[in-house]
Amino acid sequence: MDNELREQLKTNFRKEVFEVLDLISSKEEQLDYQAKAPIAYVSAELFNQWDDCYQIPKEQEWYKEAFTDGELSILQEFDEALEAVSKDTPQNPPDIHEFVNTPEWERLSNAASIALSKLSKI
Repeated sequence: MDNELREQLKTNFRKEVFEVLDLISSKEEQLDYQAKAPIAYVSAELFNQWDDCYQIPKEQEWYKEAFTDGELSILQEFDEALEAVSKDTPQNPPDIHEFVNTPEWERLSNAASIALSKLSKI
């Protein structure tokens, strides 16, 4: 992989991680996403988007280079929180309008907010 492509991948995935954390932390953004994309299943998308931007690429060397060790530690903490919530959530979570009123959603949203807060201090 050439350096230009590597740098672009790092930039894109870094940006996506922050965008996904922002989405997961915000009830308003989730409901807005659902309103703008009625065919989307936003409740499941929260988990799927995290999978796409963190869980799948996290072992790639270029991915590890995109974040500091401190950032990677915070992302790992969030990932563990998301996995715990995922275990307590049905495989097909309820519609986002219902999901935002569950304790599982609250835990997930809070974990994303905490991660964003910690990341902003690095």
